[in-house]
Amino acid sequence: MTVAYCDTTKGMWDDLQKRYTMANTLKIHQLKTDIANCKQGDMDVGEFYSKLVNLWNELNNLVKIPICTCTRCKCDVSSKIMAMYEQDKVHQFLMDLNDDSYSTIRSQVLALDPLPSLDRIFNITQ
Repeated sequence: MTVAYCDTTKGMWDDLQKRYTMANTLKIHQLKTDIANCKQGDMDVGEFYSKLVNLWNELNNLVKIPICTCTRCKCDVSSKIMAMYEQDKVHQFLMDLNDDSYSTIRSQVLALDPLPSLDRIFNITQ
């Protein structure tokens, strides 16, 4: 009913966007909390990996990485930011593996330069 009397469709969409974008902030916060608290615990590596990937995918649907739209840009900053986020995921996954079972693998992976992709590290832990 709050948009029923808007003068324009743009006004209606602007109102709806303001109203529902705020709800994403709470969801984003909850997802980041869930990711920070996600530990392997009793799960096998496959379950743990799937749980983290699902949380990251859900977060990626809500938080969009800015992409340079200027036609003069040659630095490819968007790809660099994406690579940085992917490395953060690698570290998160490695940090939250059980120490008893994966400390040696973790040390070996962290000694590599550059770090392998998350998919590759998952395959190593299998």
